[in-house]
Order: sequence, then C-alpha cells, then structure tokens
Amino acid sequence: MDKVKKLLQDWVDEGLLPGAALRVIRDGRVWYACEVGTTSITKEQTVTPDTLFDLASLTKVTATLPAALLLMQEAQMAPDDPIGRFFPDCPSDKGSITIAQLLTHTSGLPADLAQRRRDDILSLPSLIYQQSLIHKPGTRVVYSDLGMIWLGLLIEKLTGERLDAYVERRIFRPLQMHHTFYRPNKNLFQNISSTEFSSLLGGYIVGEVHDEKACAMGGIAGHAGLFSTADDLAKYAISWLYDDQKVVSTAWKRRAIQCHTSGLGGSRGYGWDLRGADTASSCGQGFHPDSYGHTGFTGTSMWIDPVQEWAVIFLTNAVHLGRDHQLRRLRPILHNAVTAHLQKSLT
Repeated sequence: MDKVKKLLQDWVDEGLLPGAALRVIRDGRVWYACEVGTTSITKEQTVTPDTLFDLASLTKVTATLPAALLLMQEAQMAPDDPIGRFFPDCPSDKGSITIAQLLTHTSGLPADLAQRRRDDILSLPSLIYQQSLIHKPGTRVVYSDLGMIWLGLLIEKLTGERLDAYVERRIFRPLQMHHTFYRPNKNLFQNISSTEFSSLLGGYIVGEVHDEKACAMGGIAGHAGLFSTADDLAKYAISWLYDDQKVVSTAWKRRAIQCHTSGLGGSRGYGWDLRGADTASSCGQGFHPDSYGHTGFTGTSMWIDPVQEWAVIFLTNAVHLGRDHQLRRLRPILHNAVTAHLQKSLT
C-alpha cells in the first residue's frame, strides 16, 4: 500500500489536492490508514487522524439516512407514507410524494432551488413547496438536495429534536463517532480542512459548512453540514459492512442497499448510490456490482463492498482549489489502485 500513499502524495505535490486522508477497511478493522498533505495551501497544518473534513453530501447517508431508517424501524413512518401526511399544508402536487421517493431521489423535485438568495432559503419548507416538479413522482431518478432537506425537516418534526441533537444521540454516540457533528467548535477542534475561498469572508472557509443552503439553514440540514474524520467514517462503514446493529437493524440495512429504481435512469437504494453495472463509477472497476457508496462535493467519498467485504473512505478538500478540480478523474484511479492491492493480497 506504500504505492497508494505515494500516488496520493504525488497528487499533492502536483497541486491536484491540498491533502487527504484514506482508510481501507477489511477483516472487520481499519486495515490501512494514511494521511498526506496539508489542510490548506496557505498554511503548514498537516492532515492528521484528527483532521475534520466538511463531508458535504456524505451527510445524506451518514446522518439523514440512518435517522430515517430508525424512524421506519420504530414504525413512526413507513416508506410508502406520503409526505403530505406529515406536512398537510404542502401543495397537492407534492403531498403524494412518498418517503421512499425522497430517499431514492425519485420525488420529482428539481436538483436544487431555482432561487438562491439567503432570505429565500431561510423560508424552507415553503420554498420547496414553490418548486415545480420536473417529472411525475416515482418515474425518474434526479439527484436532489431538496428531497433530503425535506427529510431532515421531517425527522425534526417526528422526533421533536433538532436534527444534529437526534443523530448525535441515536447514531454517533452509540457508534462512538466522537468527532462527527454539525457546526464544529473551532476552539476545541482546530485541525479542520479548509474549503473554498469566500470573497465575502476574504479568505478560505474553515469550520463553517461549504454548502450555501446548509449555511443559510444555520449549518444543520439533511443534505449537507456534517463534519467528521476518516476514522469516524470507518466506524460507520464497519457498522454497515459487518452488520453492527447498535443503530439500524439488519432488515432495514438490507432494504436500504437494494435497488429501488430499476428502469428509472439510475441505480439508487435508500440514500445510497449503487454501483450496479456502472463502469464509470467513482469507486472504479474493482468493487463488486453490489457495492454501495456516496460522494460529497467538497471532495469526500465512502464506498462499501459487501461481497468482497471491504470499504474505502477517502476524504480530501479538493474544492479548496476551486470548483474545477480534477477529483472526478482521480477518484476511480485511487480506488482501482486500492482494490488491485486488496485482490493481489488475497491470492
């Protein structure tokens, strides 16, 4: 695996990444771990095991998904429940959208808001109500932040707790994920990777959520906002890979990683992106078709292979270099290098 670390270090030296953390899970444990580079191109703070990364859309599968599965496991809601049951004031065209459709990105909601002003975003969920559906619910996969935002609001409505408090109590604490949270206290956690340059701040964003919608919502949302370390995400991946039932039952985990969108233009489970037959997946060629994972816009990813029983956590802050970074090209290369070594070690 020294070649894998050298690959990452070469990317840092070439200016393709500021820094990164990698965890490879196998045999029920972290089988390989490494860090390279720095948390910012403007300072010499190295990436270490306690470096926090803005997870961006990994929030969807690390916070919102398990919270939703818990509520379904406890019969507080069901996959086929229409969202209008819980939000009776929502428009008639959206009232029939089901919980399952929100989880599988088949709700018909657009990918993002048509309006992006801060004062508009603060009016959620009414702003979601105003968005025109782009297709009939249940007929097409369109990856949408809005559906996961709505699920986050629903979780708060059903639990009577703010989303961050609920997931900390029911998910992160039982899994001993002590470095995973929304809105990190920068006085306590000072090794935080920087994200994008902000002209409003006159500097790089550090310890504040990068996603504009989550930022406008106070940093706590169903689609983005979570910060974590590679080691904590390894604990979370292990809980899925080896069927740890401290949080979600086996039955609901299995349901979440089944394909619910066959013929709808994408392979989606509940929350998870399924590799399926996608040869252009960010996990490369070495993961089994039954693998599942997710990526985050800032530069994060987590892929889990239940057949070959391994998982890869890759955290970087590529958006620190701008939104035209090369991570989409680099992710498959990294995963192919990791899985080639894993497969070789089995022979």
